[in-house]
Amino acid sequence: AYISSTDSTKEQATRAEPKLYVPGAILGYQRGLRTQNNHVSLIKIKGVDNKDDTDFYLGKKIAYITKGSDNKFRVNWGKVCRAHGSSGVVRCRFSRDLPPQSIGGKVRVMLYPSRV
Repeated sequence: AYISSTDSTKEQATRAEPKLYVPGAILGYQRGLRTQNNHVSLIKIKGVDNKDDTDFYLGKKIAYITKGSDNKFRVNWGKVCRAHGSSGVVRCRFSRDLPPQSIGGKVRVMLYPSRV
């Protein structure tokens, strides 16, 4: 069975690539009424709407991606620590604290390491 080059490219186009990450949004920092803890960031993960769903994401890596002045991408890596409240928000710690201008920005919640 001979497959021409055009057939193989169609096959590759229809094959779905594995999903490596889930998008998330940065809500801000962990805070009290008068104090703010910059070491802990609050992240809302897409499709996670209650505390039970956050259990799957505990320990997963998070990437905050920015573009440097030299047009290279910079990545600040973090990790999901625990749930925050009952609406699907998680607390995360990053290797370098997230800057204030990142609030409202996007992160990638990687689906590794696996705990299964």
